[in-house]
This record gives sequence, C-alpha cells and structure tokens, in this order.
Amino acid sequence: MIRHDYLLAWIRRYIQWIAEIAGLIKREDWEAALARADVALRGLLDLSPDNIHSLNEGEILARLTVGEPLPRVQEKSLLLATLLHQLGKIAAGQGRDEQARDAHLKSLHVMLGLQMHPEAADWPEFAPRLADLEEALRGYEIPARTHAALMIHHEQQRQFGKAEDALFEMLRVADHDPESIEIALGFYERLEVLSDEVLTLGRLPRAELEEGHRDLLHRIAARSGGQPPGSGTL
Repeated sequence: MIRHDYLLAWIRRYIQWIAEIAGLIKREDWEAALARADVALRGLLDLSPDNIHSLNEGEILARLTVGEPLPRVQEKSLLLATLLHQLGKIAAGQGRDEQARDAHLKSLHVMLGLQMHPEAADWPEFAPRLADLEEALRGYEIPARTHAALMIHHEQQRQFGKAEDALFEMLRVADHDPESIEIALGFYERLEVLSDEVLTLGRLPRAELEEGHRDLLHRIAARSGGQPPGSGTL
C-alpha cells in the first residue's frame, strides 16, 4: 500500500508539472516553461532538455527501462512523451525549428511504441494524441521508418486511407528502396482480402485500393526499366 501511494503521488506530481508547463506555453512564457520542463525531465530521467536532444532514442529508452517493471516503464513513457511534446511546442515558440522537430518526433516514436504494445489501452488525458503529434510534424521531413510505423498503426486501427497515405510518404522518403517496396506490397496483399464494406469504413474503397496498388506496380516497373505501356512518367 505504501508503494502504491508513493507511485500515485509521484504521478500526480508530474501531471501537475505538465499542467504548469502547458499554462506557461499558453501564455507564451517560453523561458519559464523550459525551466519547468527541465525540472520535470531531470526528475524523470536525470536529463536536461539539451541532453534529450543529444541522445538517440535507443539511449533514451535504455535510461527509461533499466531496472523498471513494465507498468512503471509505461507510466514513465507516457510522461516522457508528454514532456517531449511540450518541449517541441516551446522550441517552436522560440523559433528553434530543428529542436521542435526532434522533440515532436521522439514523442511520436514513444507513443507509437506504446500503441503497438499488446497491452495498449486508452491513454490518460494528459498524454499527447498521435493526431496532434502528426499535425505538429506537418511540414517537416520525417524518416521513412516513422512513416512505416504510422502506416502499421493506422492499418491496425483500420484507418486504411491514412495508412496508404503514410505508405506513399514512406516510399518517397526511402526513394523506393527494396525494403520499402516489400512493405508496400505486403500492405496491399493484406488489404485485398478484406471485404468492400470494411475497406469503405476504413476510408479506402476497393477502387482506390486497386488504383494505389497499380500505381505502386507502375513505380516498381518504371524503376526497374520495365515501365508498362500507358503508365506515364512516375
């Protein structure tokens, strides 16, 4: 019981800090918001905002998971993703675009990792939503692996139209390399066996699915020197 009460108090403290950061961001008090985020990050991972930007995701994950049980890792991951999202807003407000992109991208990766976990559940109100993170990253170039993860997520959620959009962004960024093409072909193979009703509910009617598949095959043929007649310049 003492352990449980301690964890609840610990989580409440971070939620309070997150609320304070959000309020400071709303008032555009960027320096105060950054100072509060610094306190929260140091308490969570013993890292400053500058440290967060300098570490890759594997290094951050190692700090997050070492010696911790799974429920605790999930709690810390949600708090980290939220703080990263707030850091991204602060950096954007200060005109530091590269840091804004980095913070939002890392937040998105943390949330996607949580979402793909078998025990994923509805996240608490304070946690960032994937749609908000995608919107924050609009206009920035993001890695092909991020588009691939988004494709998988949207497919799992049966948001097939969004999944296909992410798929073609993945192909563009990856320059249609063999791995991205294999992922794309697998996507269409999986969706082709679904019913028309399911595809329509997922905002990718069969006619659009087939059109996208043909487009992909034309791109493959064009890049291999065997462009089919009538495919045009891709």
